[in-house]
Formats: sequence, C-alpha cells, structure tokens
Amino acid sequence: MNLTHIIQPKYFIVTILLTLCVLSCKNVKETNTELTQKEMITKDITFTPEGVCSKQIDIAVVNDTIRSVQFTKGCPGNTQAVARLVEGMQIDDAIAKLDGILCGDKTTSCPDQLAKALKSLK
Repeated sequence: MNLTHIIQPKYFIVTILLTLCVLSCKNVKETNTELTQKEMITKDITFTPEGVCSKQIDIAVVNDTIRSVQFTKGCPGNTQAVARLVEGMQIDDAIAKLDGILCGDKTTSCPDQLAKALKSLK
C-alpha cells in the first residue's frame, strides 16, 4: 500500500480549509476597514455668533458626536462650562438643551448661538 495516496488528500483538505479561512479573514478585515472609514466623519466649523459677547465658536464633531467646543471672548466661566458639558453629546441632544436660552435682556445667548451653529451641521 502506498502511503502517499492516503496522506495527500488530507493535505489537500487542510489546504482548502486554510485557504477558506484566509479568504474569510480578508473579507472581515476589508469590511471592518470600510466601517471604520464610514464611522469617522469629522466636521470642524468656525461659527460667528450674533447678539452676544462671544465673537467666535469653534466646534469639532465626529459623526454626530461633539468632540470639542471653544468660545472666543464672552463670559469665560459660562462658555467654558457650556463647552465642557456638551463634549461627548450628540448634536441633536445639545441643540434640544441649548436652543432658546436667553442671556439677560438679550434675544439670544452663547448657548443659543452654539445651538444655531450645531444646526448648521445638520
């Protein structure tokens, strides 16, 4: 009996299984890469507010999540607090919380202007 005829089919089956595994792993990596690229949609805007002491709002958003907000001028404590509170929030949630807030006798506020800026990203 020739042993090479018995062993070769086993190697053939193992080779097929390894090939299938490699191909399936390659497809998974390509799919994950595509998802990662789709997930990382970054938007950076500079917004000029109106009717408030703040002169500029810089916003960084990844997908629909606010990553950072920075106010130029305005009430330092309040604008820093608002900026930190909205970090990590979804755009729609921040808009819902900030839209319509007034500052003293003004018809708007820095948080309201931030909501307007965020609406421009939609």
